[in-house]
Amino acid sequence: MAANQNFKNRPSNYVILTLMAISAGEMKVSQAGHPFSFVRAFLSQGKDKDGEYKPSLFFDVKAFSKDDSIPALVQSIADVQNRERFTVKGRLGMEEWTGQDGEKHQKMVVFALTIEPFVFDENAAAPEEELEGEPA
Repeated sequence: MAANQNFKNRPSNYVILTLMAISAGEMKVSQAGHPFSFVRAFLSQGKDKDGEYKPSLFFDVKAFSKDDSIPALVQSIADVQNRERFTVKGRLGMEEWTGQDGEKHQKMVVFALTIEPFVFDENAAAPEEELEGEPA
């Protein structure tokens, strides 16, 4: 398999995910006065071989501005509507904090580099692994 030069400069935690929003996107301002936006979303893992749903994975998708301006990426994440599907490319990370109860908490975060609406193409060919065992 030939190496793809596009991956040369990507960090090891680079991901491309198609998610569904479970809240509307929000824009806030950091303590330093810079706008940022986020949306909560999930990834369904589908069903197992017994037909039972596997646990979904939940993420916060975030984008930040380096100054007082609102870049298109920050605005795009703020504009995501509840139950909207989107594809995000970015860095996967983990945020940790201690709650008021003294307990430590964690959540997975995608620090977005790009975001675009997801449109399901019903006419697209199914991946090969899904076609195995199907009658021809």
